[in-house]
Amino acid sequence: MAYSTAAILALASQCAPSVAPETVLAIVQTESSGEQFALNVNGGKQPARQTNAADAAATARRYVAGGYSVDLGLGQINSRNMRWLGLTWETVFDPCTNVAALARVLTTNYNAVKAGRDPQTALRVALSMYNTGSQTRGFRNGYVAKVIGNAGVADTGITYAQALPTVAVAPPANADLREALISENTAPQERPRPAPPPKWNVFERAAYEKETQILSEIERGSI
Repeated sequence: MAYSTAAILALASQCAPSVAPETVLAIVQTESSGEQFALNVNGGKQPARQTNAADAAATARRYVAGGYSVDLGLGQINSRNMRWLGLTWETVFDPCTNVAALARVLTTNYNAVKAGRDPQTALRVALSMYNTGSQTRGFRNGYVAKVIGNAGVADTGITYAQALPTVAVAPPANADLREALISENTAPQERPRPAPPPKWNVFERAAYEKETQILSEIERGSI
């Protein structure tokens, strides 16, 4: 069963209070369409739709044992990141726990890239990293634009001032943070950058031209 917009917003407010609920909603809708037990096997045959946490965990564990990484739950948290996020197979499909992990990954990304960038740009770069581990590939494969487009489902744009905190998140104790973030997902095949968004998409339209410039600067290694 898929979570409704109202249910996801309520989860976000309760379990990820440091991130704007609209931001969480847009990511969840992009990643899992609100399916609590969603699985995505990177580079492998996709499993049947799961209906409960026990079956989802058992299926995911079989793929992981076979050498695959699997994206898990509402926020599609990658199995390789479970340890540093403090997740177990018993907790990763809990909706509140999964959404809290989503917020931690996004916040960690944001704090890593916010220096020298305006909040709008930093959020978009953080979204790119959430999907690919890269500051640029999530723009090129269309993921960032898709998340921003899905923000319209809540009938409100993301409030940048509330989107992410500025308090640093402690890195994992026994892992390299950069390596952990890079493993967030297997990078998908690159696709051309999407066409400019429609004028009604106030969240994205105003920043589209600026992003083009930002992307070229990022490609050259500019911060």
